Amino acid sequence: MKIPLLAAALVAHLTLAASAQIDLSFEKKDEQHVKASLVADTTAVAAGKAFTVGVKFEIADEWDIYWQFPGDLGMPTQVTWELPAGFTAGPLQWPLPEAYLAAGDIMNYVYHHGVLLIAEITPPAQLPPGPIALKAKLKWQMCNPTTCIPADAEVALSLEAGTPQPANAELFAKWRVQLPKSGAPPFEVQWAFAKEQLTVRVAGMAKDAKIEFLPVPPGGVKPERAKIGEPGADGARTITVPFTGAAPAGAMWQGLLTTQNAGGAREGWMLSAPMQATAKFAPPQPPLGFRGLLAALGSAFIGGLLLNLMPCVLPVIGLKIYGFIGQAGEEPGRVFRLGLAFSSGVIVFFLTLAAIVVGFAAGGHTLNYGLQFQNPYVLAGILAVVFIFSLSLLGVFEIGLGGAESKLVTLTQREGYGGAFLHGLFTTLLGTACTGPLLGPVLAIAFLRPGVVTFLVLGSMAVGMALPYVVLTAKPAWMKYLPRPGMWMERLKQLMGFLMLAIVIALLWLIGLGRTANAVVAACAFLLVLGLASWVRGVWTRSAWSWLVALALAGAGWMYLINGKLDGRAATSTGAETKDGLTWEPFSPERVQAAIESGQPVFIDFTADWCINCKVNESLVINTAPVSAAFKAKNFLLLKADWTNGDAVITEWLHKFNRVGVPVYVIYNGKSPEPDVLPEILTQKLVLERLNAVGL
Repeated sequence: MKIPLLAAALVAHLTLAASAQIDLSFEKKDEQHVKASLVADTTAVAAGKAFTVGVKFEIADEWDIYWQFPGDLGMPTQVTWELPAGFTAGPLQWPLPEAYLAAGDIMNYVYHHGVLLIAEITPPAQLPPGPIALKAKLKWQMCNPTTCIPADAEVALSLEAGTPQPANAELFAKWRVQLPKSGAPPFEVQWAFAKEQLTVRVAGMAKDAKIEFLPVPPGGVKPERAKIGEPGADGARTITVPFTGAAPAGAMWQGLLTTQNAGGAREGWMLSAPMQATAKFAPPQPPLGFRGLLAALGSAFIGGLLLNLMPCVLPVIGLKIYGFIGQAGEEPGRVFRLGLAFSSGVIVFFLTLAAIVVGFAAGGHTLNYGLQFQNPYVLAGILAVVFIFSLSLLGVFEIGLGGAESKLVTLTQREGYGGAFLHGLFTTLLGTACTGPLLGPVLAIAFLRPGVVTFLVLGSMAVGMALPYVVLTAKPAWMKYLPRPGMWMERLKQLMGFLMLAIVIALLWLIGLGRTANAVVAACAFLLVLGLASWVRGVWTRSAWSWLVALALAGAGWMYLINGKLDGRAATSTGAETKDGLTWEPFSPERVQAAIESGQPVFIDFTADWCINCKVNESLVINTAPVSAAFKAKNFLLLKADWTNGDAVITEWLHKFNRVGVPVYVIYNGKSPEPDVLPEILTQKLVLERLNAVGL
């Protein structure tokens, strides 16, 4: 608790009150705090015809009782029905409570003055003889600013069987209008669950609406007070609810969302969602339209074409170019077919990715571009592929794919179609570590509009990326400008093997980020076993048993050295870091809002350690002296949103800017809540222009 002394005092009050006999008869003036009774909206009961009853609480001034979830402290009001045989009670309906800030910064959800808790009662088809007695056992806790007292009571109501006539109409009408509204709310709500934090995004309501969120957690979970961010440009609010404890997967969270416009009545909706492990944010997307779709497909095509020039892809593309050199003297038709096989690998990867995005969307999950680099086990799989690739380049072994002439990596001999296809898959896999020019909004369209559009956009991107290889192999005469094959290519192939080992080191570094040293040791031990398996295959190339032994070693290495060994987390610093005299703080929506309210400009760097484009932008642009000087001159608040291992809040903000991957760079000018979203690939001139425009 935030205030242990007050909590101890409250416990003492409860203990003393529990040992005392509480008189709720209202006969003594100083004990007339809460009076409970049972009322109905009918004078009689008809067989099979539902009617409504209400537990009526009359509460003295300065006292209150609790809602179904009490807040920081307290005991929820409880109603246990005792009904005649065959009668059933519907769920208790709770009018909107007050969020009451008690002494010591304790937030409680309470009722003052009075409340009517409503339930629908359904009688059986055959009524019992005589008067019908409805009873309920009640428990509540009543508090004033200095004292809390637990209480209980039994209430009863007797009704005759007969023709129903309305009763207590004014009372029930008064409280029915204060119930949460049924049906879908007139705004959009998305839920996201991260470790010990619930995030709710609400969009589509008036910017001036005052909102509150009262959480109702599943059993075993203790939430803290909800924090509500200021409305964005579209009026959307982000609500975060930190919590402790654990609940089983699928456990239902609820939350009462109340709104009140200027001069309007307070309204509320009870929202619910099953507890999930992944973000479910999908910001509302405006209609795309035919022209918008054509523009998106064109941008995806050009972006895929330019992706070949990105730092994420270039190291692997070099291998393919030298593969073309090795094919330069071969039959033109075969060279073209090899180019098609490589391009097919690129296209199949993107279409498979589209199918995964659509499949997860059908299950209520939104995936993000580059997500595989946030999972240590997927990273370990990529690490294994790159390591085996590097050993094959260094001559430890070769992977046969359907015959002695069909090799995955053979730059001095003929390359097989299967090898070319796998090379295309592998190149694209590494290329998804970051987004390139034009691809930020395009990928958002593909990932946030799951369906046919996903396949069209990612397919267009794949065609753009694959086109240069189809064109180059379709015109073998162009290869005469490439150097002639020779022994130098064998040496260059080996040099490329060392380049791939450098990528292995980078992947090991990524696995170690935020994890214990044991995770890196486990990954290195796994590589040792993979190296042994590759050596076995290389030594006994003519033995079918070598494949079995190699695969058995690799499988055992994964099961005993990797499986379950990469989950440990090291203690990580969440403090600020200083570079070039500038302080970069960890990203937080609250810091953004506070800066906007104070008029301070903000620069947010959405990045990840596995994003090569991010590192290039930081090295060549963001961390340079002229840009640092502009940050200082304009007194920017610098925030780093580290997405390396995933983060639900950062993911939600990426979606807010219509992005599903990094890098993303955002400027708030200190005068307007409207963000300025920069391109994915930065230049110093562009950034300086945007920074210098702040304050003008």
